[in-house]
Amino acid sequence: MILRRLYLYLVSAAGLGLLAAGLALLGTTVLLFVFNDPSAQDSRTQLAGFTAMTLVALPVWGVHFWFARRYARRDPYERASAIRRLYLYWACLGSSIGVLIALSITIGDLLRPEVEMCLFRGIDAPCPTSPNWLATSQAGWVALVFLAIFAFHFRIAARDRAAVGETGASATLRRWYMYVVLLVGLLVMLSGASTLIEVAWLKAINSPLGSNLYLGDSAGLLIAGVLVWGFHARTVAQNHLADDRHSTLRALQGFIAVAVSISIALYGASQILYYALARALRVDNPGGAGNDILGALAAPASLLLVYGTAWFFVRRQLARDAAAQEADRQAGIRRLYTNLATLVSLAAWAIGAGGLLWTLAEQVEAPIIGVTAGEWKNPVSLWLTLLVVGAVVWLAHWRQAPWAADRQALPRRLYVWAALLASVLVILGAGVGMLAAVLSQVFSSHPTLADSANLGAGHYLAVIVVAAGVGFYHWRVLRADAAARPPKVVVEPPPAAAAIVTAAPVVIAAAEPADPHTHRYVLSVTDATEDDVHQALASLPPQAAYKLTPAEQGAVPVDGR
Repeated sequence: MILRRLYLYLVSAAGLGLLAAGLALLGTTVLLFVFNDPSAQDSRTQLAGFTAMTLVALPVWGVHFWFARRYARRDPYERASAIRRLYLYWACLGSSIGVLIALSITIGDLLRPEVEMCLFRGIDAPCPTSPNWLATSQAGWVALVFLAIFAFHFRIAARDRAAVGETGASATLRRWYMYVVLLVGLLVMLSGASTLIEVAWLKAINSPLGSNLYLGDSAGLLIAGVLVWGFHARTVAQNHLADDRHSTLRALQGFIAVAVSISIALYGASQILYYALARALRVDNPGGAGNDILGALAAPASLLLVYGTAWFFVRRQLARDAAAQEADRQAGIRRLYTNLATLVSLAAWAIGAGGLLWTLAEQVEAPIIGVTAGEWKNPVSLWLTLLVVGAVVWLAHWRQAPWAADRQALPRRLYVWAALLASVLVILGAGVGMLAAVLSQVFSSHPTLADSANLGAGHYLAVIVVAAGVGFYHWRVLRADAAARPPKVVVEPPPAAAAIVTAAPVVIAAAEPADPHTHRYVLSVTDATEDDVHQALASLPPQAAYKLTPAEQGAVPVDGR
C-alpha cells in the first residue's frame, strides 16, 4: 500500500510540475502570435516543445491522480494518509506562491502606466496611457494557470479533511503549507506597503531619488500579498484556529515575522535618528544623501511605519495564542527568539558605545600629543544612533531575573556565555592593539609623541572599557543565575503511615526535613505547565527548595485520608 501510494503521488507530483510549466510557457508563447509580436515567428520551435510538454504531462498526471483518487474514495485510511496530504499541500504551496508572484507582476503592469502617467500630471494635462498588453496578458495567463491548480488541490484537501478528519502528520503538513504561505504573503505585503509609501513620498516632493521607482510595481506587491495572505489567514481563523493556536509552527511563523519586523523597523528608526543628528551637527552629505535629507528620510520612515505596525500586531497575536497556556515547544521558541534578539541588540549598542568612546578619546588625546584629530560629527552621529537603538531593543528584551524556568533555560545560558566570551575576546584583541601602539614608540629608533599612530592607545582603551563593562555585568548575571538554580534533591518515598493523594501530572516535593521546625509538603498540580508552576512558586523564601517531578516518571502518589 505504501509503495503504491509513493508511486502514484510521486508520478502525480512530477506530472503536475511538468504540466504547470508546459501550460504557462505554452500560453505565453501563443500570446506572442495573438498580439503579432515581432519575435513570434522565431518562437515556433519553442511552441512545439511547450505543446509537447503539455500533451505528455496532462495524461500522465491525469491517469495517475485519477487512480489515486479512486483508491482514496474507497478506503478512508488511503484518503487520510500522510503521503496523499503531502502531495496535496505541496501542490497548494507551490501554486499559491506562483499565484503571488504572477499576480503581483500582472497588477504592476496594469497600474504602472495609469499611475505614473496620470496621477502625477497636472489637472489640465492629457493623460496618455500605453500599457504593454502583451506582457500583462502573459503574466495574467501564468497567474490563471497557478490559480486553477491551487483551487483544484485546495478543494480536494478540504473535502478530505471534512470526510476523514486531519490529525498527526497530516495536520503538520497542512501547517507547514499554510504558515509558510502566510509568512511569505505577509513579508511581500509589508514590502509592497513600505515601498508604496516611499515612492509616493518621493514623487510628492519631486525628489530625484524617485525617478526610477514606480508606484504600480509596489502597489502590485501590496495587492497580491494582501490577497494571498488574507485568504490563508481567513481560512486558518475559520477552520483551524482551535487546533493551531498552540502549534509550534504557528509560533515559529509569528516569531520570524516579529524578528524581521523588529530588525527592519529598528533599522528605519536608526536611519531617521542618524539623519536628524547629522543635520543638527551640520554634517555635509550624511549617508551620501547630499542636501536632499527629506528625500533620504522617505525609505527609513516608511520602513518604521509599516514594519513597526506589523511588529505591534504580530506581537498581539502571539500574546493571544499564549494567553491560555503555553506549550513547552512554544516556550522554547520564545526563549530562543528573546535571547537572540537580546544578543544582537547587545552587540549593536556595545559597538555603538565603543565607537563613540573611540571618537571621543581621539578628540581628547589628539591635542595632548600635538596631532590633528579627525572629523567627529559624522562618526558621533552614527555611533550614537547605534548605541541608542541597540540599547532600547536590549532593554525591551532583557530581564535580569526572569521566571525560574527562563532563567535556567539553555538559550539564556547560551546568551550569557556568548556575551562573556565575546567581551573577553574583545579585551584580548584590544589589549594587544593598545600594547602594540605603546611598544611601537618604545622600540622605534626615533620615538616621538606627536605621531598619529599614538592615537591607537586611546582607541583601544575605549574598546577595553566597554568590553570590560559588558563582561563584568554578564559575569554577575551568570553568578546570580547559578545561585538561583534549585539544589538537586533526592525524592524519597513517603512513610507508610502517610496519606495517599490522587495522582497528578506534576508533584512538587521539598527537601527532607533537617530539623523539627522544617516541613515537607507534597502538592499536586493539574492543567499547568512547568513555566506556570515556576512562576507561581517564584515568591518562596530564599531558604526554601523544591523539585518538579512529573507523576508519570515515578513520583509516589498519596491520598490524604
